Amino acid sequence: MMQIGDLAVRSGVSTRTIRYYEELGMIEPQERTNGGFRRYSDDQERRLEIIQGLKALGLELERIRELFSLKHRVETGGDLARAMTEILVGHQAEIDLKISHYQEMKEKNARGLEVLNSCLCCTIKVFERDCHNCEMYCSHAEVPALVETAIYRPEPAGA
Repeated sequence: MMQIGDLAVRSGVSTRTIRYYEELGMIEPQERTNGGFRRYSDDQERRLEIIQGLKALGLELERIRELFSLKHRVETGGDLARAMTEILVGHQAEIDLKISHYQEMKEKNARGLEVLNSCLCCTIKVFERDCHNCEMYCSHAEVPALVETAIYRPEPAGA
């Protein structure tokens, strides 16, 4: 048996995290001492490892909590497998959406690098240049917003 601080060190999470997981009903102490100290066993340490592993897979705490509670809501192993499959299929769809989003971000970043690499030879002073009329700049079909932030110049007041 170990106290909360020992469990925190062994599992690589903070005592605050352990208390939060207790509030969510995801973990509970094996026992409490007469002084009210929480005491945990290796089973709770393993449960923390599982929670952290599922978080690393991108599962949210509510979904992890749902996975832990499934065994109380089904009757057979097949029912359990079907329920878990349903959750994981939904999670897979979320992962696919995130991958698509990150791929789009990667492509925009690459286009930004391409534009900026064509500007490396520019010798015009920063506040004297007009990038929107530059042949190198205009040779790119699309200039990502992240590059526009560096060249954006608002019209002078009264123009």
